Amino acid sequence: MEPRVRYIVVGLFALLIGLAGLGFALWIQNKGSLRGRDELIVRFETVAPGLRAGAPVAFNGVRIGEVTRLSFDKSNLSAVNAHLAIERDAPITSATQATLEAQGLLGAVYVSLTGGDADKPLDRAKGAPVIVARAATSLQQQARETLDAVKMLVTDNAEPLHDIVINAQSFAAALGRNSGRIDSILQGLDRTLGGGDKEAKPVLYDLTAPDVNIDLSNMPEAALIVADPTTVASLDTQRLIIKTAQGQLQPQAVQWPDSIPKLVQKRVLQSFDKAGYRFATAPSDTPTPELQLQIDISAFQMAEAQTPLAKVRFSVRLIGEDGKVIGRGEIQGEAPAPSTEPEAAVAAMNEAFGKAMEALLEWCKTALPAR
Repeated sequence: MEPRVRYIVVGLFALLIGLAGLGFALWIQNKGSLRGRDELIVRFETVAPGLRAGAPVAFNGVRIGEVTRLSFDKSNLSAVNAHLAIERDAPITSATQATLEAQGLLGAVYVSLTGGDADKPLDRAKGAPVIVARAATSLQQQARETLDAVKMLVTDNAEPLHDIVINAQSFAAALGRNSGRIDSILQGLDRTLGGGDKEAKPVLYDLTAPDVNIDLSNMPEAALIVADPTTVASLDTQRLIIKTAQGQLQPQAVQWPDSIPKLVQKRVLQSFDKAGYRFATAPSDTPTPELQLQIDISAFQMAEAQTPLAKVRFSVRLIGEDGKVIGRGEIQGEAPAPSTEPEAAVAAMNEAFGKAMEALLEWCKTALPAR
């Protein structure tokens, strides 16, 4: 009788531990992170040019979240509401100001939050608080103002510009009459100075979307955007990268048709299409997605070794319409190469990328929610 009682106590203890672990896992999944997220609505009373779901949100220049979706205000059809998922400990108050900013002249648009007052906390008693953004100037308006300024500059300087054109024509005609002499002078200078070979232009190779044996045509229909991938600065390049035995990343004279993050995004979309999933698009094609796939590239290079190895590795997160994390995953693919010469290296990178795409699509079969 006594051993039986001990078995019952041990079983109950194991059951309680299991339930506690399950509860913790569900709590982590619902919160998306240990820090937690809160919803904030930024209302643009006029226009929100270039803003889309997945755009970053920064407070005083520090990223604290992203835009989960956009909606229209039924009481004011000219207004746009941007629903944000921001870190819970971000010091946002009712005095915080919001506006749209662009990364560079024509860079991606993001929501910028600045300022605040500790004595004016946000009121969350009635749901997600609302901050009214300052009016944004559209790129079209800026372009018109720039063109007007250029037009005025040209009008005010029409006569000097005309003289410059006439002088340029006279100079070009003189060069044409003396082209033979100029060639002789340049050849003489080259012989005198010992001109060497010019730097070779990078050889252009492509990364292909693999033909996978995974069928996603029966998956639930849900608008999925593949957000712009993120990576470290050393991998944000068009060059093939070789990682030396000492751990240094060295760009090679082999060039991809686009930067590595943009190229990966395009080939991921093509892989979804080849697998029969027709609802994956780029951020600019779906303003109000139901799901968002975020990709962070940690490795995309050849590793020098006795047997060189192509490595493709990135982490993924699937974000729901409410901004919560539905799933996380680590995707990788590797392929050996006979050498790090361009042809062999590019072939190995394509093979490694193909394995990574198969792993990604296999992960999506279980991560995409049922309808």
